[in-house]
Amino acid sequence: MLAVSLGTLGFGLFWLFWIILTLLTKGAPALSYPLFTEITPPPGQTGGLINAIFGSVVMAGVGTLIGTPVGILAGTYLAEYGQRGWLAPATRFLNDVLLSAPSIIIGLFIYAVYVAQPRRRWVAPSGA
Repeated sequence: MLAVSLGTLGFGLFWLFWIILTLLTKGAPALSYPLFTEITPPPGQTGGLINAIFGSVVMAGVGTLIGTPVGILAGTYLAEYGQRGWLAPATRFLNDVLLSAPSIIIGLFIYAVYVAQPRRRWVAPSGA
């Protein structure tokens, strides 16, 4: 049984290192200063990724600014005042759902309910 486990470990590590080596050997020449500092060009031209990088930083920053106070306040409420009432069990249930469900499932649910509606136009929160 140990031999089978070690064999499958070696098989998995071989493909992992193969993919990483291929990625580094074929992708390293494209890594340059303009890749991180120039704007995204029209299709078919070379350029940078600054729009995508900036957008990711903004989304993560806004999410952190919104989520941190909500999490701290919810935790404080549950620790100090959450012994009785209807809000504490609801908060604990929502927390359990968010901790136990895979984030991709929650993301697909939000996408189906909020983003993929034929009557809606593109809105900024859809990117979150």
